[in-house]
Amino acid sequence: MRPALPLRTLEDIGMGLDRSPEQLLKAGLAALKQKDYGRAISTFQQISQTDGSSTSHQLKAQMGLIRTYEEQGNHDQARDLCKPLLKSRSQAIRQWAHEKLQQLTTIEKISIKQPVNNLDNVNQASGVISNTSGFVPFNAEERTVPQVSDSAHSSDISTPQTKIQDFPQEQKSVTDRTSVSSTPSKATATPEANLTEQQVGSSLFHYQNLNNNRRVEHKTDITNTSTETDPKVSAASQTENFSANLTQLRPNKQPKRPVKTTIATALGPETWPQGSRLRTLKSLGKVSMGRLWFAQLATIPIIFWVVRWLVKTALSCTRDYLLFLNRLLPINLKLPDFFWGTQTWTVIIGFGALTLAAPWLWSFLLRPTKNLSTQQLKSYSPEASQLLRRFCAQRHWPVPKVQLITSDLPLIFSYGWRPRHGKIVVSQGLLEHLAADELAAVMMYEISHWSTLDWIFFSTHGLLLQGFHRVYWFLAQWGENRSALLKITAGTIANLSYGIFWLLTQVSCGLARIRTPYRDRKTAELTGNPNGLIRALAKLSAAMANTVNRQGYTPQLLESLDLMLPVGPTSVGTSSQHFAWGAFNPLRHWLSLNQGHPPLGDRIYIINAYGRHWKLTPSLNFAQLQLKHGSRALTQRDWKNLLLQAGAWSGLMIGLGVAMIMWLMGAIATHFDLSLLAWLYKDRSILLSMPLIGTATGHLLRINPFFPEIADSIPINEAELANWQTDPTLVPLSSLPIKINGTLTGRPALANWLGQEWRLRTKYGSIKLHHTAYFGPLSNIQGLTPWLNTPLQVTGWFRRGHHIWIDIDRLRTQQNQTKLAQHPLWAAMISAIPLAYGLWIIFKGV
Repeated sequence: MRPALPLRTLEDIGMGLDRSPEQLLKAGLAALKQKDYGRAISTFQQISQTDGSSTSHQLKAQMGLIRTYEEQGNHDQARDLCKPLLKSRSQAIRQWAHEKLQQLTTIEKISIKQPVNNLDNVNQASGVISNTSGFVPFNAEERTVPQVSDSAHSSDISTPQTKIQDFPQEQKSVTDRTSVSSTPSKATATPEANLTEQQVGSSLFHYQNLNNNRRVEHKTDITNTSTETDPKVSAASQTENFSANLTQLRPNKQPKRPVKTTIATALGPETWPQGSRLRTLKSLGKVSMGRLWFAQLATIPIIFWVVRWLVKTALSCTRDYLLFLNRLLPINLKLPDFFWGTQTWTVIIGFGALTLAAPWLWSFLLRPTKNLSTQQLKSYSPEASQLLRRFCAQRHWPVPKVQLITSDLPLIFSYGWRPRHGKIVVSQGLLEHLAADELAAVMMYEISHWSTLDWIFFSTHGLLLQGFHRVYWFLAQWGENRSALLKITAGTIANLSYGIFWLLTQVSCGLARIRTPYRDRKTAELTGNPNGLIRALAKLSAAMANTVNRQGYTPQLLESLDLMLPVGPTSVGTSSQHFAWGAFNPLRHWLSLNQGHPPLGDRIYIINAYGRHWKLTPSLNFAQLQLKHGSRALTQRDWKNLLLQAGAWSGLMIGLGVAMIMWLMGAIATHFDLSLLAWLYKDRSILLSMPLIGTATGHLLRINPFFPEIADSIPINEAELANWQTDPTLVPLSSLPIKINGTLTGRPALANWLGQEWRLRTKYGSIKLHHTAYFGPLSNIQGLTPWLNTPLQVTGWFRRGHHIWIDIDRLRTQQNQTKLAQHPLWAAMISAIPLAYGLWIIFKGV
């Protein structure tokens, strides 16, 4: 009797037959089980070439290829196949790809000193059972992530401690997300040596476990873990333990290296571990809202006065122009008294009308939009949908509508004046960039402040900013190809509109920055997931920065909505070290006074502290950095740097102080009839001149340390850039000389008359440039525009503040053309104006 052919021979005989994608998939998995990598690769690749292959089969084949290349040791090819999955619309698939990329990176680092062929032995020795097929038996007790019954989740939403559900998208398989049948199989697992093709087909192809090693449970005593944390073990933490076990199994002759607790890699926040979260919501305690209320009560009157001044100035200019025409032409024009009024009620009525009409005006400005239904939101994040309903039900609010705008930028903001009329706006880019728990975190971040006054304020104030910025951008683009006269007119009005936009932004950025920590804290309490908020903020910021780097300047929508967004673009990296400046620099808050967001590192550090308070496993660990950099308080040297950095502002404060002291001395001398000093009390010129002289003096004293001389022979030191970006001790006053090569990018010509944004695209990312010549900002009208998109070399002073930038000293093209900037000279000219005016007031008197 002829012996039965082995399984491989049967497969070889059937290779020429026309088999279905399902059969090819089973054959490829069987080959992978037998470590026949060549046949597995060819079989999986054949699926993508089969006409009858569905999207789900092609996805399974791609995941099988990734596993095969990983087993084969071809990690580069496996990573290349993982990257397209990061752009999938399915959150589950993106999550699987993120975890796989991190696992590949970790194993590759270890494999430098450990042959790939020994991985199986190491896995067995470390308690890891290699699951090479990616199939997981559909038995509840064999799952890596435990399921929680629906009854365990049912609770009254009004109770103080509401249980957070383990939302189903965290356990859904790829077959569930791609409408592929997921009928549970009753077949049990058999030893690998007796595996047949029929037995392979009886398992469930699960996205979370296609390439994950299943771990034998070890009884360990973890004393620093709270009983309230989520018991789920993320794939990233499994990779960490796996790396530690591999390290322990190396030969003794190799030096042992400690396993780092910071698990962020160069791949960015996509590869950070999930961390743990609360299973029962807890409060962080009461916090004083006084600072927020003070900021609101101070900002609203200031905005009112600024807008009223702008309206009065515009009407005065219009009135003077009409009167000039009346004198020039016989039109006998009579102007109404409205042009001479204070415009107080005009501004009040205007703000009231804008506030009431905000929901409809925003919908008009953002068109085309479409409403995201509850089911569509659930497909991206069931947790977000449930938390929104729970939050609104507790406050007896209707569930807000979610508007979707077609933008690749990751944007989310909200508007309205009552919760009934409020809407949350999300972009397609946001839905594609964030995981389910991260999307839930930013949704709760956005709705958490609807009961405060700042939400109504920014809904109205944002309309003003949108109006002026859209006028600026439209005219700047429209005037590009017009005649000289139209071009100059369009450019003038456009940049005047941008100047008003900038002024209104600066006045309100303080309130936008102050309200952010309150919203972060509230979001952590509402979700019990500070790690999800940390990952969301880091992803959004990095995605925005990547868009800026790719486009060469900040997109119009991103700049105009900056104060309403949860975070701004930060292009300094995504590991904990790259957030060190924002977390530990003592001057970080002072250097962010003109920004709409606090330093991202500081926000992440504080949110991370909420997790430490709840004893959660962090996604980003600051422990080592905190030990290294120590206290975050200001020292005497920091105060000195701050006074010198402030320059003109420090001089203004000192000048006001000197003036008040001299005036007080005069008042005392007058009281005691001391004629020698009594004149100080009566002479108003002292009160007016001393602040001007102090401002000029402070600005002059800053010039030399701020712009030290740069030698012509300075070498190219762009390699130092990576260290400077992560150094938390640097401030703009550090004035590090730098010479770096790159390509000049920036906004279109008319949109950049005031030097709004010049950037240098380098291999280290895009860096903002500041250019000033003899005429200050107006030098940018024709200054660098001819060199736009030109490779060149920049020499200047590296600045590290809330953002990174370079003050240009000189530029040189590849054709050896050179252009010099005049920052020190322009600073001296600016200082001379208040100094001369102050001296003139003293000598002439008032």
